This record gives sequence, C-alpha cells and structure tokens, in this order.
Amino acid sequence: MRAEQQTALDAIDAEFEEPVFYTGAGLDNEQIGAIRSDTPASSFDGPGNTLREISYEIRQSVLPERPHKNDIIVDGADHWKVNDVTRRDDIGKWLLIVVKA
Repeated sequence: MRAEQQTALDAIDAEFEEPVFYTGAGLDNEQIGAIRSDTPASSFDGPGNTLREISYEIRQSVLPERPHKNDIIVDGADHWKVNDVTRRDDIGKWLLIVVKA
C-alpha cells in the first residue's frame, strides 16, 4: 500500500471508528476500534425482503489472531456474533458480518 493510501485510511479510521468490546481472535472482552456498517442485505423474492446486514471493519493489526465465526462483539447494549469473516488485505482490515447474539 502506498503511503498516501495508508494516510487516507488512517484518516477514515480516525473519523469513523467507534469503541467496541471484542472476545475471540486472542482477545478477551478487550476494547478496540471498529467501523460499523448497516446496509441492505442481498435481495431475494418474497415477504421479508427488507433484511439488513450488519458488519464491522476491524484493522488486521488490532487482532492478534484471525477472527472466527462465533467471536463476540459488544457494541453499546448490542451483542453480536461473527457469522462471516473476510480478509481485506487491500485495506488491511477484517470485514466481519455479524448476527444478534
């Protein structure tokens, strides 16, 4: 990654990261920074097609180990369980899709 790209990513993190508590990937209920996204889920036909997908971006350097399915993120009063893990080496982050725990 070029230096100016890293500078831009650091600025995004500084603006959008919020504190969450993470259990798993070598951490035990430790506070880290994460960027939460709430987007429409993949579309499908039929009733209930208004589902939402909640995900968190976490810098790879923050987690000592690879995150796994069923790791826990506590964001305020909400408890989330990791359901899908994507390694985003292009931006140096883990993209974690979560479901209510």
